[in-house]
Amino acid sequence: MAESRLRAIRDGEEQALGTSISRAFFYDPLMTFIMPDASKRTKRSEWMFGALIRYVRKNGHIYTDDKQSAGSIWLPPGNTTMSQVGMMRAGLWQMPFRVGLGGFLRFNRLDGAASKAHKKAVQGDHWYLLGLGVDPDAQKSGLGTEAIEMGAAQAQAAGLPVYLETMTQSNVDYYTKRGFEVSEEVEVDDDLRFWSMVKPA
Repeated sequence: MAESRLRAIRDGEEQALGTSISRAFFYDPLMTFIMPDASKRTKRSEWMFGALIRYVRKNGHIYTDDKQSAGSIWLPPGNTTMSQVGMMRAGLWQMPFRVGLGGFLRFNRLDGAASKAHKKAVQGDHWYLLGLGVDPDAQKSGLGTEAIEMGAAQAQAAGLPVYLETMTQSNVDYYTKRGFEVSEEVEVDDDLRFWSMVKPA
């Protein structure tokens, strides 16, 4: 088997990876729901993903390539619920000011529904694939699959399931081909739904 192009993120790479993931999600229903104004979405989403990456660096695992063009963001067993203290330290308290009050309220609405689906889909120890993104210029290169495998291999070695949420049917198909099964389809709004998925142990 060829050596993976992915490895653990290093100091100073957080914002570059945040920018790549922001580009990957620019048209994703997640971003268009939280940040409907496309003219402000780039700046706001780059900040949001950068803050998320800062949180997970302290509380989980992040894998990326040497160009930070792809990444997977993982929360490990026992740490799959984001802590209020950790979010404060990562700067996520700034969210109402950074993404706007409306965006913040929409995010909280989605987060509440996602938390319920998460608890329903999997109990006990598991790995949580919190985010996966590949810069549009690097898509179709296999980096996404490698990014999934970096965390999924650890889950498999420990005999644990992997959980994720995704917002599009095409992503459901993508993850299904990689061993995930749909747990639930949740409608958040007329313009937004998501699927909770689990890769069994």
